[in-house]
Amino acid sequence: MHPTIRNFVSLWKYVLRGFVAGISAGGLFALCCISTGHFMPVARAEAGAVNPELKAAHLATDKSSIDLTQQDQSGGPMEETKTPQEARQEAKAKIAIDSAVRDGLQHASDTAKVQAKAFFAYSPTGLYEIFCHEGALTDIQMQSGEEILYIGGGDTARWLVDKAQSGSGDQKQWHIYVKPLKANITTNFVITTDRRSYQIRARASSFYNPIIGWTYPQDERAAFLRQQAERARKEEGEISQSVSPDKMNFAYKVIEKSGFFGSSYSWTPKMVFDDGTKTYIQMADTMRSGEAPALFVKDDDNVTLVNYRVKNNYYIVDRLFAQAEMRNGTKETVIIKRTNK
Repeated sequence: MHPTIRNFVSLWKYVLRGFVAGISAGGLFALCCISTGHFMPVARAEAGAVNPELKAAHLATDKSSIDLTQQDQSGGPMEETKTPQEARQEAKAKIAIDSAVRDGLQHASDTAKVQAKAFFAYSPTGLYEIFCHEGALTDIQMQSGEEILYIGGGDTARWLVDKAQSGSGDQKQWHIYVKPLKANITTNFVITTDRRSYQIRARASSFYNPIIGWTYPQDERAAFLRQQAERARKEEGEISQSVSPDKMNFAYKVIEKSGFFGSSYSWTPKMVFDDGTKTYIQMADTMRSGEAPALFVKDDDNVTLVNYRVKNNYYIVDRLFAQAEMRNGTKETVIIKRTNK
């Protein structure tokens, strides 16, 4: 080969080897930069300059830039997406709560009324419906002596609520005054006192309840039971106080007409005596929850059912008798005889 040509070929071999080596080094350098993230700002800058959508995509993939407390345009937290199971549970809960509210709601149309005052029957789990009117006050009256601890309303911006007292001493009574500021709005009120809690649903309408109050069946029943117990104690005391010891007569004999085996009855009287006016038959203490035989009085040959009162374990007969019979069914009989006349 001509020397000039040989030198030219050798020169191009060195040039080609240098070019290949440069490309390899550049590729390796680029790979290192990419792996360490040195090119990311450049990529983001280029994406922002060329294509805003591409820039947004780059930002979305960077986990460090994601705000875990995402907010909507109003500045509040975005509504969470419900799972199908959560949606089903919420639907079931709504049905259950609606049913409970219907069962506990006392309508204004169902109240007892005395002139302008409507009375609900109080229940600890009750919900009470009242109607109000803009420009008018509804007076919610608490029980006399009941002290208010808290009043809360669901819509305090469009409803006015105030309170005041009337009376004094045992007759002191709290009044809660309610007025809506708009028509056709609804809210609820919660009133707690030192005795009970009230849940009220208030509706603004074209008419209104002037006065609201409650009857208290549980309190009335408790008072009735207390009166009964007090009356029983007094009557029991009358038995001992009305009988003068010097007039008491215990001359009575009790004869059981028992069966073939001669066993006693569980209701056989323990003692019989009189005070000259009334006859007292003391029964076993278990008679209150056991058998209570009927009492008959025998006059000559006639046996008649006699009127008597039962107080605790005593039969009290408002007369004297020479002979009487106590019967439980057709086979069990006890004869009571006065042994002196």
